[in-house]
Amino acid sequence: MKYLIDTHTLLWIAYDDHKISKNVINILNDTKNEFVISVVSVWEINIKFSLGKLLLKDKTPTHLFEGFDKYFKCDYLDLKLEDTLSLHNLKIFHHKDPFDRMMIWQAIQNDLTFITDDTSIHKYTDIGLKVEW
Repeated sequence: MKYLIDTHTLLWIAYDDHKISKNVINILNDTKNEFVISVVSVWEINIKFSLGKLLLKDKTPTHLFEGFDKYFKCDYLDLKLEDTLSLHNLKIFHHKDPFDRMMIWQAIQNDLTFITDDTSIHKYTDIGLKVEW
């Protein structure tokens, strides 16, 4: 199975793994699974870090993602022009955060299961989003 990891889940993997559900830990430990990080998460983390809204325990976003590249087998999902142009098709507004909406749309468009505990995002299953937590 191929999974897209939500931004807060990435941060929990790096800093607060006790917050991750047992189900997700099992998914993360299953070597048959593939994981992707959206560049939208990279962008979100950099913006929040530069605004002082996100502390990374004396590290920078560069350090965080270097750690993922070194210790966590994953790929990065680029933001495609087609996804940005078609985002208006995500007409349901259970969630207003633009970063999350883009990642929801990326997960749907790329047939990825989204790993998140955000209950607002879980409401998108009625339009085809696959979610695990």
